[in-house]
Amino acid sequence: MLFGLIWLWTDPEALARHARSAIGIVSGPVMPSARGYWAAFALAWLPAGLFVLAMLRLGRLFRAFGEGRVLVEENAAGLLRVGWLLAGFGAATPIVRAAQSVALTFDNPEGQRQIALMLDPGIFAALAAGATLIAFGLVLREAIRLSDENQSFV
Repeated sequence: MLFGLIWLWTDPEALARHARSAIGIVSGPVMPSARGYWAAFALAWLPAGLFVLAMLRLGRLFRAFGEGRVLVEENAAGLLRVGWLLAGFGAATPIVRAAQSVALTFDNPEGQRQIALMLDPGIFAALAAGATLIAFGLVLREAIRLSDENQSFV
């Protein structure tokens, strides 16, 4: 994802396609000023960072599962963190894209500046996945509590 992000922002044609399809800039050429370009580029790292962090945490969680550590509080907390990171990614993406549309067009002549709000199925999928993982984390936390309670009776 990080390499794709860098490639996207170094290829003017790819950036123009992305600005039209994902960010929502619909009219006029996409030729941002230097400050608009760098502001939009910096904004792109927020959702990318949340997604990469979520995937790294998910990898750590699967490693723990692979080692046989399933019903431990650390895993429940890890699952909750991944869920919140994915939910944050889903919530941050449309806000960042709207801010990018402003950044990419704020040095345009009057009448050619834009703000665009784009929602796509990927955003809703990230929010749904985040909510699901949060719910699973809470269920796992309760399962751990019940398992500990049951073991204390024996």
